Amino acid sequence: MDDDADGAADDGMALNRAHWEDLAELHPTTEFYDVDGFLDGDSSLTWLEREELGDVDGTSLLHLQCHFGMDTLSWAREGWDVVGLDFSAKAVTTARELASDTGLEDRSQFVEANVYDAVEALEAADASPDDGFDVVFTSYGVLTWLPDIEGWAEVVADTVAPGGTFYVAEIHPFSHVLMDVGLRDGRLHSDWRYFGEHAQTYDVDGSYADAEASVGSTETREWPHPLGDIVTALVDAGLVVEFLHEHEFACFEQVAGMEERDDGFWELPGASLPFLFSLKAHAPE
Repeated sequence: MDDDADGAADDGMALNRAHWEDLAELHPTTEFYDVDGFLDGDSSLTWLEREELGDVDGTSLLHLQCHFGMDTLSWAREGWDVVGLDFSAKAVTTARELASDTGLEDRSQFVEANVYDAVEALEAADASPDDGFDVVFTSYGVLTWLPDIEGWAEVVADTVAPGGTFYVAEIHPFSHVLMDVGLRDGRLHSDWRYFGEHAQTYDVDGSYADAEASVGSTETREWPHPLGDIVTALVDAGLVVEFLHEHEFACFEQVAGMEERDDGFWELPGASLPFLFSLKAHAPE
C-alpha cells in the first residue's frame, strides 16, 4: 500500500480497535457467547473446525484474532498448548481471567498485539516455539477487519512451523454482498463491493451478539477481500493449500429468513448460496 493508503488503514484499524474494546466488554455478558456454559465445561468450537482440524498432529496452537479467548481455551481443552493473540486489551484481560477460572492457565498464554505485529509480539512475550506453531488457527468474522490480506498471509507463514498446519473457517466474502443486496432504480445492487481495495465505512450501534445493546465506539472500517485474493495470498506466502470448502450455512443469522439448525449454524431454506468457507493448508517441511 502507498503512504496515503497506509495512513487510512492505520486510522481504520484504530477505529476498529476502539470498537472491539467495547465489544470485548459487552460480549462476555451475552447469551450468544454463553460464558456460564463455557465455564461449566461446554466447548465454543463447532463441529466444522473440530472435524476438519481434529486429526492434525502436534502440541502447539496459535489463535490469531482470538477475541476474549473462548475458542482458544476450547482448543486447550482438546489437548493443545495454546497462544491467543488479539489487539484488544480488554479481550486479552478477559481471556486470561477465563484461563484462570477454567484451570487452563498452564496450557494457555494471551498476547495483546495487532495481527500484523504478531511475530515481534510473540517473540517479546516468549510465547512462540523456536520453529513456529504446529497449528495456526483463525475463524468467523476476522478478515474484513484487516486492510492488507497479503500482509496477513505473511504473518501466517511466519508463525507456522515447517510442515505445520494453517486452518481458517470464515464468513464467505460473497455473503457480505448478500447482506446488503436489493433493488435500486430497478437494478440489482449491493452496498458491499465484492471487489475493491477501499474500506467500507460503517456507523452502527449494537453487536451481532446483542442487537439491542449500545456501544460507545460505533464507527468502523471493513475491507473486502475476494475469496481468490485470500487463497492467492496464502499461496504467495509459501503455503500449500490442501482444501477449500464452501458451505451453505452461516455462523449467525446473516440474512432475513434464515433458520437456526440443531448444530447452531443457520441456513436459508430453499437457497443454495455460500455463507461460510473453510481452508486448510500446510507449510513446506
